[in-house]
Amino acid sequence: MRRLRKARRLRLLAAWLTVAALVPAAALAAEHEIHGSNDFSVTWNDVSGPGKSQSSLTDGSRYLEILNLFGNGRAGDFDYNWTVGAKATDDRRNDQKTFSLTNLQGRVTNKIHTFTLGDTFEAFSQYALNTAVKGGSYRFTPEQTYLPQVSLLYGIAYSRWDNFWGVDAVERQVIGGKIRQNIGPDFWIGLSGVQTDDHVRVMGGELTSHQTWTADWEYRPIPGLTIQGESAWLNGKQSPSSDAPFNDYHGHSHKVVATGDGGPSRVTLEYERVSPDFRTTVGSATPDREKVKAKWRYKYSKDLTITSAMLWYHDNVDGQKAYGTDHYKPEIALSLKRPFKRQYAVADFSYKLDRAYSPVMHSLDHYITMGYRDRFGLFDSDTTFGIIVYDQDNPANATAKRKDVEFTYNTTLSSRHTVGRFVLKPSIYLGGWTHNDEVAENTDQIVEYSAGLGVDVPDLKITSTFKVGENRLLKEAGTDTAKTFAGMNVYWRPDALQKLQGMLYAKASVNDFRYDPNTAGGSQNFRETSVTAGISFQF
Repeated sequence: MRRLRKARRLRLLAAWLTVAALVPAAALAAEHEIHGSNDFSVTWNDVSGPGKSQSSLTDGSRYLEILNLFGNGRAGDFDYNWTVGAKATDDRRNDQKTFSLTNLQGRVTNKIHTFTLGDTFEAFSQYALNTAVKGGSYRFTPEQTYLPQVSLLYGIAYSRWDNFWGVDAVERQVIGGKIRQNIGPDFWIGLSGVQTDDHVRVMGGELTSHQTWTADWEYRPIPGLTIQGESAWLNGKQSPSSDAPFNDYHGHSHKVVATGDGGPSRVTLEYERVSPDFRTTVGSATPDREKVKAKWRYKYSKDLTITSAMLWYHDNVDGQKAYGTDHYKPEIALSLKRPFKRQYAVADFSYKLDRAYSPVMHSLDHYITMGYRDRFGLFDSDTTFGIIVYDQDNPANATAKRKDVEFTYNTTLSSRHTVGRFVLKPSIYLGGWTHNDEVAENTDQIVEYSAGLGVDVPDLKITSTFKVGENRLLKEAGTDTAKTFAGMNVYWRPDALQKLQGMLYAKASVNDFRYDPNTAGGSQNFRETSVTAGISFQF
């Protein structure tokens, strides 16, 4: 396909905008509804201190406007709907562009024929296509089960609409189709083809061209058992840089998944093999991988559920490298409701082993997580504790090894009280992380503690939260850091905005960052203060 020039891009965009504008206009005589939502806010930020350059906030006052319009109706035998969304801001933290079109879509259907223009998503299959495009699609869904379902798609795989007129990105044109045929009540098969072509090289980056053919299917031989499969074959070429020629390559991938669901058990078995040169750009796959996965969830009783799984995968599937790496990941998890005959208690436990093996790397890592939730009188509690043990070494290099232990722990206590017209929801949090490096013989630690209070006034339709706390990083070797923080959020739905489902809100936060000791160049301490006021409504 030839390259889309800028003028052609703008003509294509103009066509999409015209459709979005004319769809409701053409149906004024028919039933039609238009709705929308709007959110406008103004934020004031102040960053002070010698280390202020480390802040991610933009100093001064900034605005953010988000507008979405929705329409739907009926014209003759067809139902239609459309969506247009836009964002405007002068804060580069929110968007690199002052104005951007966030979404644009129009759809017309009579349940058999469906046309989509704009933001288009057609999931042909995992390997062939599961990426949204800016373009259009047609879908034929017959009422008769003996006729095939047909999907056609064309578009450009841009992530943003302004890639058409100002923000450089690889222009990846996508064209494809899928046909799916039912063969009896328990079996169907689908065939799809997708062609992608890259144009407009950005900053000397790579360009690719892919042609992918895929067959996927599903079979239900007995109630409770589903077997699904997919195979794909890819012909591609790639130019890694501006002066490099295109190199041809070919790849394939295959996947089979069997799921059994009946009684207290659910079992999943999966096998997948992806060749090294299967490099899909609009589907998803990990090249050079063969894996087997099994998972069994067993509901032993109404209170106890046991989940076990095993994953094995490796690379170098075609022997194209000097060596490969095998990974083994067994795991087991238990979830127990009402332990110790406590009505609101839930206990969780999981253990996962991660073993990797190759001639140049051995690892045996352990992951343990425990959790307990309960209610004690007026208080709800939620506590988790985790341990990760890393044990990694290189047989060819005695110094290239890792022996670490990480501990994570946190607990939350909260309660709810009604005092007159107020609903109070106090909470406290204590958590941390400890890392012990046995090779370097040092220990680092993070500790965080905070207190929060939710204050609701139901008759005034006010909800609010307040929180203060501190986060400290304590390093045995290096610079300690501390962040003291405070924040509040207040939301009010006044009666005057009830018809618009409107809400006024205010947010404020203060973050104070400190370093000890500071660098030789001087203090790096700084403080962030941010205040936001906004209004949102629907119509």
